[in-house]
Amino acid sequence: MAITGGLCALVALTACGSSSRSSTIHALTTSRSTGAGHSRVFSVPGMALHFNYPPAFSLRLAQSHRLAGNTTQASEAAVGIGRYDLLIVSRFPHRPIRVTVANLARLRPQFDAAITEALGHRVRSQVVTLAGLPALSYPPAPVSGLPVKASSRIINVFVGDDQYELNCQYTPAHAATIGAACDEMLVTLRVKEPTR
Repeated sequence: MAITGGLCALVALTACGSSSRSSTIHALTTSRSTGAGHSRVFSVPGMALHFNYPPAFSLRLAQSHRLAGNTTQASEAAVGIGRYDLLIVSRFPHRPIRVTVANLARLRPQFDAAITEALGHRVRSQVVTLAGLPALSYPPAPVSGLPVKASSRIINVFVGDDQYELNCQYTPAHAATIGAACDEMLVTLRVKEPTR
């Protein structure tokens, strides 16, 4: 059975920061003290993944801009410091095949093909485990079609029959800030029952 790669249109991802359908939401985040200061916790209704992010980032919700597959139930949220410098989380629920540690290597070429098509150049993922979950990690790559120079570091994480795409998208001016926030997201990533 073929799997449709669940990749967001990278060009359209910036809409979550500027679209009229977007809203800045602070009630969904909580502040907490960490050893390095204060962080906010990413917690969005319907999403099982949670992580810490810098307090200067704002949270936005948007309709997903998925290219293929289940678009009716896909959701997207982003935290960031501007229109193009974002940590974008997209949830694609109810995949036709549940992705597990056992079958991920076999399914990887189909996900790689979807990412390759969206980025406009060939990329190959590495099979990893993130927060105990099967995942595919892609190296940073340029994003085409934006009015500014930007790159993305993409990680697909699989929770049950849901696929989460974590996209750390950054411009050269904010590469260090987004890179550090991306690392914080991956280190603090955890799974909780999604809030409704």
